[in-house]
Amino acid sequence: MKVEGAVPCNISGVQLLLAAAGSVIIVSVPLFRNHTWISLLGWFLLAASWGKSVETEGEKLKLSYFFGKLSCEIRIEDIEELKVFNRLEGAVIAKEFPVMLAFVVFVMVFALGEILLYPLAQEYGFNGWFVLMSTGFVYLALLLLPFSKEHWAFPLVLFPPALAFMLNLLRPGSVDAFSIFTAALLSFLLLVGYYRKDYVLIKTSKRSYLLAVENRKMLFDVLEGLILPGDVGKTGFGGVPAADD
Repeated sequence: MKVEGAVPCNISGVQLLLAAAGSVIIVSVPLFRNHTWISLLGWFLLAASWGKSVETEGEKLKLSYFFGKLSCEIRIEDIEELKVFNRLEGAVIAKEFPVMLAFVVFVMVFALGEILLYPLAQEYGFNGWFVLMSTGFVYLALLLLPFSKEHWAFPLVLFPPALAFMLNLLRPGSVDAFSIFTAALLSFLLLVGYYRKDYVLIKTSKRSYLLAVENRKMLFDVLEGLILPGDVGKTGFGGVPAADD
């Protein structure tokens, strides 16, 4: 049975490796003169790592991705912890997924160094990198912000125009108005999409998974229906609160 409105995030495991490889390829395009088609490979890897659906099969959760071979299953009996980040005071996604945090920081630093140090990247233009870097910063901030501080997040929409202003002071005309608008719009859509969902952490002994869920109650109802009475306490259902940290 498909859990409506639930998708797995590409924030750990092989899925994260593909997303990281795709992102590095995309930001490396200026290093290859007349080979901009290489970016298509990067976008393909990024898309392949994207979550598609969450389903139940027997006493298992099946997490599906756009590249079918990445699909994986979680046995209900293997779940050691469940928690909803949005419902916990001070909960931060980056704390549970430090590798993802390191990857985002690396890509941003790599892109910045490429722009500043590599002549061909400067010839390629700042506009595309500006959009990637400014929206990447907003995403990084979301990973670090506690969900209880949502009111701090939406002013981040002003970051792209502020960054563009500073870049244009250093190099007049380096970022055009269309790129500023695009970055601000993408940041706004990212923020709205991020906060309209619940984020459910599923921990097993082998790895952690993150699900983006539009209807948290539906997911928990499905899971509760699969858990045997003797296992309820372990996962935080049936009136026993899930672990908070």
